[in-house]
Amino acid sequence: MSEHQPPAGTPEYLEGGLGRPLPPAPSGEEPSGTRRRGRRAWWIGGGVVALLGVGAGAWAALSFFQQGAQPAVALPSATVAYLSVDLDPAGGQKIDAFRTLNKFPAFKDEVGIDSVDELRHKLGNELVSQSGCANLDFDHDIDPWLGDRAAVALVDLPDADPDSVVVVQVKDDDKARDGLSLLNSCATDKTGDTAGFVVHNGWAVLADDQGYAEKVADATAHGSLADDATYQKWTKAVGEAGVVNAYASPDAGRLLAQKFDGLFGGTYATEMKDGVVVPSGFHPSASGPEDDPFTEALSGFKGGAATLRFTGDGLELAAAGDGSAPELADFTGTTGGELVRRLPDDTAAAVSTTLKPGWLSRRLDLANGLFGGGITGDGQRQLERETGLTIPDDIETLLGSGVAISVSKDLDLEAAENTQDGSGLPVGATVKGDPAAIERVLDKIRAKVGDASFLGADDSGDLVAIGPTPAYRQRLLAGGNLGDDGTFRSVVPDAADASSVFYVNVDAFEPAITKLAAGEDAKDLANLTPLRAVGISTWTDDGVTRFSVKISTN
Repeated sequence: MSEHQPPAGTPEYLEGGLGRPLPPAPSGEEPSGTRRRGRRAWWIGGGVVALLGVGAGAWAALSFFQQGAQPAVALPSATVAYLSVDLDPAGGQKIDAFRTLNKFPAFKDEVGIDSVDELRHKLGNELVSQSGCANLDFDHDIDPWLGDRAAVALVDLPDADPDSVVVVQVKDDDKARDGLSLLNSCATDKTGDTAGFVVHNGWAVLADDQGYAEKVADATAHGSLADDATYQKWTKAVGEAGVVNAYASPDAGRLLAQKFDGLFGGTYATEMKDGVVVPSGFHPSASGPEDDPFTEALSGFKGGAATLRFTGDGLELAAAGDGSAPELADFTGTTGGELVRRLPDDTAAAVSTTLKPGWLSRRLDLANGLFGGGITGDGQRQLERETGLTIPDDIETLLGSGVAISVSKDLDLEAAENTQDGSGLPVGATVKGDPAAIERVLDKIRAKVGDASFLGADDSGDLVAIGPTPAYRQRLLAGGNLGDDGTFRSVVPDAADASSVFYVNVDAFEPAITKLAAGEDAKDLANLTPLRAVGISTWTDDGVTRFSVKISTN
């Protein structure tokens, strides 16, 4: 059977309390058929969920979609949102994880684990310590049945309100039943709150009450999350699975839209106070919440997924989602990536973005709708008086179709702290646009602030370099091959397709940071030394927007 198929057969339903029926509710409590909203047995809310949280923190996170069945097979296709942790992913990621994390003294000193078994016992003892059960022993009562994978999920069943459940992999169904019943017995003694659970085919489904756990198991038997087409689409789009994974279905947007329906369905009046635009009151919209751009955006959400994975030399957080939203369209393209790739080879840090014509006009229109004209009214006029610019036209002209701001490795941090106008510093902006039009905008600013060095500019073709140092401006126009640099590629692997990029070569700044931090705690510097670079990039392909945060180590 495929690992993504739902469990076969009819689920076995168990009542908490060592298999005995739960006692009837005392008088004055809800009828047995009514679910207690907002309450959860302490060992689910504070125990198993804490197990996930501690696991994510200890590992810096661990996996999904590796070898073996994943929690998605034990959840129904009606799952709205999902977060899973795997303490024992495929061998390559385990090796990468321990090798990467143990480079940092803080991890070795504070966490101090070198194997999955050590991690299991650390997390298990954390769970037991929170239980308050004097007779509960992890090695005897928990470890024999507790598996390596778990997930928290929000499920929206047709005949029930959306509610959260916990799914835990178990190594032995019978021992799991005994262990969960023991936890329920302890819960009864402590608070009177017990959890419902169903154990079946290597998985335990835990919920606020027995009835909901059974409903989730029934729904899963008719179609699991692992088999859901939308789930498969987004988890595939996010690429190789990592050590912690998340998924949100299109229904997540719908539920949030319902929750916030009408919250922004109006406008805020504004007034000027000390030269700043501030809201003075809320005025409901006569046309209703359909005018609210936030609710509209949530209603159009098409789903997405994310994963945190170890990559051999570091760590990556990757995400994928719908790229057709108008809010994203203004910043898609490859100009930002192209500008960064051609920066000088000795670039130590850079940030870039792609801009579509009219991007600022549309942002201001959106703000205007929310704040009743305050942004594009008095506030805009005040800003125009102070800068001499025509907004938004001059801002869009100044930044062109994309801009990259960069810093050379030659930057002296001490000199940067002491400079008044940036003169001589190897920093600057490279803009792709109309040089003559950009120069006219710069002249407007110079007329207001004077001929400041940071407004110096040179151009070549359709590129304009702006910055305080003529020599560095010429280097920006001449360009280089940062895109081929190994350190850059370790954290921005797809710069040619990127619409936006953020990059820092930590190694390049390490000598200067060490100099500035002389006399500071040596442990802090020791935790900086393993870092090589940090990169953030976004790109859109076939209607899918991807986002990556990568950290590489030495």
